[in-house]
Order: sequence, then structure tokens, then C-alpha cells
Amino acid sequence: MSSACWNSCLYVYATMKTFPLHSFKLLVDENHNLKPCPICSSFYEENMGNIEEYFPIETNTNDIFERLFVLRETNRTMGNSPADSDILIFIEIMKHLQQAEGNMKIRDIHKSLKKSSFFKQWKKNNIEADYKLQAILETLGVCGILHTEKHTEPFYKYINLAVAPRSSHNSDWQYPVDFWKGKNGIDWIAFHHWFGEYEEIKNEIVLITRKEND
Repeated sequence: MSSACWNSCLYVYATMKTFPLHSFKLLVDENHNLKPCPICSSFYEENMGNIEEYFPIETNTNDIFERLFVLRETNRTMGNSPADSDILIFIEIMKHLQQAEGNMKIRDIHKSLKKSSFFKQWKKNNIEADYKLQAILETLGVCGILHTEKHTEPFYKYINLAVAPRSSHNSDWQYPVDFWKGKNGIDWIAFHHWFGEYEEIKNEIVLITRKEND
């Protein structure tokens, strides 16, 4: 399984951590058109269909049926583990986040990390480097590692990410990392929840107390 696949699986798994059991509830607007379920933004009549033909598993998704597809495909390759190179890249990203200045936004982090050697190698390997790096940072958001005091979902409580707020109307970043700044720091409780068993990661990252938010 590629590193992009591991990332999309973690993204999906994290979004489902607080996902509520519910029955589909379709609404009807003033024009008598069906509106999707307010909990998951899906239509009951949808199904897996030919999803394998059109959906790239490396993509972060908030569609419930595409999430199911990602989890199903991941379960088929559970014997695999992240490569050592992937772990080293993750450590470098986390250290970079630790050193972020208070006013740095996630877009600034993304821009800064594009100067790293691993990003340049991705570009040489014809990998969609910009999207891959953004997807990793967005996954850290839904994992609860990068968030603000106001925007803590979906790690601490559920939110429908398909209709979650954005920092601006034209932002192309996922919630909640879209609101994150360096002053918000790293949530080490969430970090340990997902990566606490990886000794090679803990040994390399100096754990610091999370910065106080304004």
C-alpha cells in the first residue's frame, strides 16, 4: 500500500471515530427536490456501484460510500506497514509543525514544507506533491492533532465534514486544519491516540506542552 493510501485510510478512520449511528433522513426543499441526509450528506439510494472505476483510493473523501470503499480496500492489505521512508517524512513534518511561529497558518506550513527534500523527491517521482502534502496536513486536522480551541471536531465530537465551516468562502482546505495557526500548537493527546505505539516516532519527536490559545 502506498503512503498516499495509508494517509487516505487514516483520514477516513479518523472521520469515523465520532460518526453517529443513524438512519438516513432525506429532506425536501421548497421546490420539492430531495436534499441529502443532514448527518452524513448522502442519499439512501446511493450504493457502491462502480466506485472502483472512478474513485482513486489515495483521495481524502467525506462521502460516506467512498469512505466505506477506502476502509474495505484497506482491510484487504492489512498485512502491510508504512515504509521507513514514510515514517521519516512524518517525523520531519511533525518537527516542522512544532517549530511553527504563532501567526503561521496551515498554508504557510504547506509552503515552507515544499522546500524540503522529500517534497522535491515527490516532484521528481511525478507524484502530485502539492495535493499529497495538503492531504497529510488535513489528515492531521481530522485526527485532532491540529485544531483550535473552537474547532475541535471530529476528534472530540462529530461534525458533518461535507458542510463544515471554512476560514473563508474560497478556502480549499478541509476543516478543522483550515483554522489552525502555529499558536494553537499540537494536541499531544490526539497524537498519542494515533501514534503512541510507534516508538520510532516518539523517540525522534521532542514532546512539548501544547501552546495556550488566545
